[in-house]
Amino acid sequence: MLVIRGIKTVLTEISAADAEDIVNLRNDPANNKFLFQKPISIDEQLTWIKKNKGLEEAKNFKITNIDNEFKGTISIYNIEDGRGEFGRYIVTNPVNAIEAEYLLLKICFEQLGMNAVYCQTNTDNKAVWGQHVKLGFRELGTKEVSVGSNADVMVKALIQEITADQFKQFNYDKIIKLIKFF
Repeated sequence: MLVIRGIKTVLTEISAADAEDIVNLRNDPANNKFLFQKPISIDEQLTWIKKNKGLEEAKNFKITNIDNEFKGTISIYNIEDGRGEFGRYIVTNPVNAIEAEYLLLKICFEQLGMNAVYCQTNTDNKAVWGQHVKLGFRELGTKEVSVGSNADVMVKALIQEITADQFKQFNYDKIIKLIKFF
């Protein structure tokens, strides 16, 4: 099982034991309002975890603090030709959110050897897409994204990307100091 330890945050591959925590997080109206999916059941989450476990084109993590308290989820998926999509990102603690994103980028560029990471964020979720910019992402534009399997419900998404070269050149000193401070 892949485990990545940061200063205040730990990323651990998602397992069936995490299903209830993930469902509670995803189904919370405060979190769900920005997702491209609707609420789900524990059985649906368990089926998804089993289906996605061990896939080469996806790495799905739970986020905990250093005391092993569940704080959220983060993933890199649709990995193809050195490029992957960052998402499935919900975090209840701002410091863990920042560090989890930084750790995921390190995994993508330093361990997986990826060339680029992109994300599609609901344009109403200004805190998250603003955080991406602070971590080196550049805006590529917007597009309409369907919500779940319902093609009749569309949401505007901001597309952002960071390349391996941009990641290597970006100065993360302020981010590291912020994480250490809190």
